Amino acid sequence: MANISKINGFRPVKHVTGAPYNGQSNIYAVASGDSTALFVGDVVKLAADGNAAGVQYVTAHAAGVAGTGQPALGVVVGVINTKLDQVAGAMSGGSISLDTPVYRPGSVEQYVLVADSPDLIYEVEATAAGSAYSFAVADVGQNANIFAGSGSTVTGNSAHSLNMSDKGTAATLPFKIVGVVQKVGNEVTGNYTKVNVQINNHQYKSVGTVGV
Repeated sequence: MANISKINGFRPVKHVTGAPYNGQSNIYAVASGDSTALFVGDVVKLAADGNAAGVQYVTAHAAGVAGTGQPALGVVVGVINTKLDQVAGAMSGGSISLDTPVYRPGSVEQYVLVADSPDLIYEVEATAAGSAYSFAVADVGQNANIFAGSGSTVTGNSAHSLNMSDKGTAATLPFKIVGVVQKVGNEVTGNYTKVNVQINNHQYKSVGTVGV
């Protein structure tokens, strides 16, 4: 049975040790001057400065130079409502809407939760710049860039995927393919394969290793 395309960003699933991912994350801020929307599943990187509370800013990750890429911090796993200030432990006036997609719109100061541990493994769809890519077993062990597609403000889904059009062995490429996701409905080869990756060029460790 052929795979079905379902691009929804990067999802942390476990640690390199095999231990399951249990929702651990750290809080970061996104500056009001940042016009790029963020969605759960989006890859982010550190940005300059922090907010008035001293919380580090992050911004959406982009592919960077082809064949080289740029370092990444982690993946957004939660977006905190703009009315909530988790750092100060305060809430502004008014009600919170619970029936709209949760994402961080552009140009809004907001907190996000990021799974940023360097040893995390993520599940993601392998694409060719967001389009169908025929995955091969020989791709396992390669490094690759991301394709930073624009998320949906209707569903709240991320559109980030692994860009196999920019794969290679360069240690600076942000992700390393460590295997194919082993689950029913995910064929190892062919289009829309879901793969497991680790951040290879992580901002909290040294530059990654070359692909094989």
